[in-house]
Amino acid sequence: MTNLIPELLIENRDGLLCITLNRAQKANAMTIEMTRGLGEALRNARADSAVRGVLITGAGERVFSGGVDVRQTSTIATMAADEFRQARSTAFFTVLMALVDFEKPVVAAVNGVASGGGFMIVALADAIVASESASFTLPEIDLGTPPLAGLAILNPLLGGAVAYDLVQSARPLSAAEGRQHGLIHAVVPRADVMTQAEKIARNLMAKSPRAFAASKAWMRKPMRAALEAAEQAMVAYRATGRD
Repeated sequence: MTNLIPELLIENRDGLLCITLNRAQKANAMTIEMTRGLGEALRNARADSAVRGVLITGAGERVFSGGVDVRQTSTIATMAADEFRQARSTAFFTVLMALVDFEKPVVAAVNGVASGGGFMIVALADAIVASESASFTLPEIDLGTPPLAGLAILNPLLGGAVAYDLVQSARPLSAAEGRQHGLIHAVVPRADVMTQAEKIARNLMAKSPRAFAASKAWMRKPMRAALEAAEQAMVAYRATGRD
C-alpha cells in the first residue's frame, strides 16, 4: 500500500500498517482530502491479507491531530459552502465507521494533543499509547457545535458522567487521567511512544484473527448504532441553523 497524498504517510512494516497524519505545520488538522484518504486506507487495509494490524500516529512532537480542519474552504467551484461542510462531515463520519467496523487490531500512538476528531479517532483504537504530555479534548461546544459522535464513542468507554463532563465543559483530559479511567493503555515518555505502540500492536496481531474480530464486532455493536444515530441527529441539528 502506497501513500495516497503527501499529508498521509502509509507504510507496511511487516504486516503492521503505519499511518501518519503528516501535516504538523497545521497541527495535523485533517483536510477533506486527508479524511477521504484515511477512509480509503482503512478500507484497503481491511481487505488486504498482508495487513494484520494498523498503527495511527501524528507527525511532529506536539500534536496528534487537531481534528477536522474547519478552516478549509472548498476548492471545488461548483460546491457551495454548506455543501462542502456537509461533504467534509460525511468524509469524517466515514472514517469513524471504518474504524468501528475494522476487524483487525488498531493502536493509536499519541505524541501530543488529540483534539476533536483527533480524539474520536484515538478513542476508536483497540489500544492507546500516549506520551506523558499528551492530552485529549472535545472543544466543539465552544465552537457552537455539540459533538454527538464524540459522546457516542466516549459514553461506553468512559461512562456517561465522564463523557458528559468532557463534552459539556470541553476541558482537556490528561494522559494520566485517561489511564486512570482505563481509556489509555500506557503512558510513556514521548521518545518511547512509537516503540511501545508497536509492541502492543504486534501482541494483538498475534491473537487469533477470527476470534479477535468476533469479539470486537460484538463489543462495538452498541457504539456503532449510537454513532449512526448521532450522525442523523447532527444532520437535523445543522438543518435548523439556530443556536
